[in-house]
Amino acid sequence: MAPYGVMGTDPVVVGAHLDTVFGSDTPLEMRRRGSVIELPGIADNGAGLVALLWLFRAARATGLVFERPLVAVADVGEEGIGDLRGIRHVFERPPWDGLCDFIALDGGGLRRITNRGLGSRRFRMTLVGPGGHSWADFGTGNPIHGLARGIGEFMTAMSGMDDGASYNVGVIEGGISVNAIPSHAHMEVDIRATDQGRLDRMEERLRSAVGAGALEARLDCGVEIIGERPAGVTLPTGRLVGMALEATRLCGAQPVLDVASTDANIPMSMGIPAIAIGAGGSCGAIHTRREWFDPKGRQAGLERLLLLVAGMAGLASPRASAL
Repeated sequence: MAPYGVMGTDPVVVGAHLDTVFGSDTPLEMRRRGSVIELPGIADNGAGLVALLWLFRAARATGLVFERPLVAVADVGEEGIGDLRGIRHVFERPPWDGLCDFIALDGGGLRRITNRGLGSRRFRMTLVGPGGHSWADFGTGNPIHGLARGIGEFMTAMSGMDDGASYNVGVIEGGISVNAIPSHAHMEVDIRATDQGRLDRMEERLRSAVGAGALEARLDCGVEIIGERPAGVTLPTGRLVGMALEATRLCGAQPVLDVASTDANIPMSMGIPAIAIGAGGSCGAIHTRREWFDPKGRQAGLERLLLLVAGMAGLASPRASAL
């Protein structure tokens, strides 16, 4: 974390996450196709990190003086089961007094303004029984069968779900052999919704469905929350979103408000004005080894960022550049 100017009250905080979904064993082999660069993590979030550094370098190089403090944050734990721990730590123990406005830089693009934080909860659900032989002990409660019953019942309960929610069983594991009844099995489930109340109702249905599957198979059931991202919203009528809309139009693009799960979820859930934006250029194949970034249009994205920050922080009298 680094401040530009004197740290004080009510800063404008600009953040970009350092982590990617890729493990340390992922080969980092850059490939070029014309202007397109392929590299794991180059868009999410290499593009955001470079834009963050550019913002502060450009401000210093041109002698810009802001009326409000400007703070840079490069955090970890945004991806996977990181549970937003980096940005959560910043906002639980902020090094500034009072409130702030927060802008997350995530990926490329120019039109997107994320003003709604998509909430999520992630669970590891484990069923445990005595296990046994597939023939001699047939009829003994099978944890995998119990999970399957729970999944089916949950999907049935969610069949009337509206567009504001989603669910996914991403991992299911258990057992030692095709002819052995497993003594335990677990699954990892991700549920998402645009508001906390809907998340609560989905969690209730999930717990009830898996609990019923365990009861029917005479199994013990354990539930562990392995991640939670709170939902939130920054109203379009607020100054931050209004300034982002206008800056986008000034850069020649038609802005689009959207919902996503980003670092901005944390301040949004605390009632702090927050958005996430792309930093220009275009990208694709995110979270795969074919991830790519095309810097065409990058300048407009950086100009939008500087316009937005200058609008929110205010410009004082410029000073002569020392560079």
